[in-house]
This record gives sequence, C-alpha cells and structure tokens, in this order.
Amino acid sequence: MTESTANTNDKILRKLAAMRMFDDAFMSAVFDGRNEETALLLNIILGRSDIKVLSVKTQVYITNIYGREVKLDILAEDESGKAYNIEIQRELAGASPQRARFHAALVDGRLLKKGQNFDDLPDRYTIFITEEDKYQKGLPAYHAQYTLQELENEPLGDGSFLIYVNGQYRNTDTPIGRLMHDFACNKSEDLLTPLLRERVHYLKNTKGGREEMSSMVEELITEEKIEMAKQAILRGKYSLEDIAGILDLPLAFVQELAKQSNIRY
Repeated sequence: MTESTANTNDKILRKLAAMRMFDDAFMSAVFDGRNEETALLLNIILGRSDIKVLSVKTQVYITNIYGREVKLDILAEDESGKAYNIEIQRELAGASPQRARFHAALVDGRLLKKGQNFDDLPDRYTIFITEEDKYQKGLPAYHAQYTLQELENEPLGDGSFLIYVNGQYRNTDTPIGRLMHDFACNKSEDLLTPLLRERVHYLKNTKGGREEMSSMVEELITEEKIEMAKQAILRGKYSLEDIAGILDLPLAFVQELAKQSNIRY
C-alpha cells in the first residue's frame, strides 16, 4: 500500500467515524433498501405502529419538465401505497415551506399513472428532519396540512401532509426524543434504538460495512476538495499549482475549474 493510499484510507475512516444520521449521506446509507429500519423511522415520527414499508430508495433524483432537478434523501412507499419523502436538513435555510412544496409536487407527479382518476392519488408525507428547532417552540414535531378556514379549519382531505421534526428534541422518555438522540450520535454503542444501533454498528465497525461506505465517503471527500478549490480560486491568493498541490487534485482539473469560473491566471 502506498503512502498516498494509506492517507486516503485514513481520511475515509476518520470521516466515517465522525458521521451521524444528521449527515444526509450517512442517513441514506443507514436506510437505503432497509424496509424495517425505514418503517421504524416512520412509525416513530407519525406516532404509529402499523406502517409496513414495501420499498425505500435514497438519493433519488427527480426532474420536472423545465429541467429543475432535486435530490430526495429518502423516498419510501408503504403497503397501502402512501408515499413518504424524508429529508435531512442541517441548515434551516434548506427547510423552507417553499422547498417542501416543490418536493411534494415532484413526488406527486410520480404517484399517478396515466389513466388513473385524480381521486386515486395516494397520501403523500413530506418530512423534514431539521438539526435545529425550526419554529423554536420546543415541540418534538410540527404538522401542517391544508384546511378549510370557513369550516373551523377542518382538514381539506387532499392527502398531503408536511411534518417538521425537531432535531434538538431530547426527551429520551419519548420515542421521538430517543430517535433524535440517536440521529446525533456518531458512535453506534451510544444509540438507544436497537435496530438502528445494529445498522450503524455494521456500517461503521465491520469490514463489510466499511467497504460499503468507503466509495461514498471518498466521493464526499472529493466533493469537499472541489468546493475548497473553487473558493480558493475565487479568492485568488494562491496559484493554481499550489491549490492542486495542497488539495491533492490534478492540476488540469483545477485549471478547468478556474476556466469555468472565468478567472484568468
């Protein structure tokens, strides 16, 4: 093993060790294709015990007819056909109601097949798990749906639901408090929920799990390097050669980044 390879492997292991479920990439790995874990997540958030997940995919890309693309952290379907889009948001700016509205519209567009009646559109839940308390009221979650104002805010019944989960909620006497505690842990042994503790332990502490995670983590490290290179280019304090050397990126690649930024060196 070369020194460069060893350094890369060490960076991957350090990055993986620091990851929590509040990191969308790691959360995606925890729940991707994992029906039982996803059902547990949904049952806790919705205060139920009867949800059975039939399918779950993570990092799902959807594009509208105008070319605007979004990446969904989790898209799941239960046995009754209800759809669930679950998003992790570290920054509150990324959890606006307008963004939730756009996500919901794109998900809805996938739910109704040609020839189906609009009344057949299944219920759809858009769930944002925010690391901070979005509405600063200390509640475990905030629920929103369309209502009829003139009928004492009776629910419209269109089957759309928006939920903000408060990632700062830590009452571990409650299921959602334990869940948010677990989302903030970077060590599997600290998790309180057995099923999630087992999954996180596999990904972080076993050879198979680390191999499964390594390419994803390496991609994240590369993305971070590229973003740092872009910022360094914009500041103009370092030569392209220095930026390439410091960040261990190919010089030709850094030169192309500078070209895309319309910066002359």
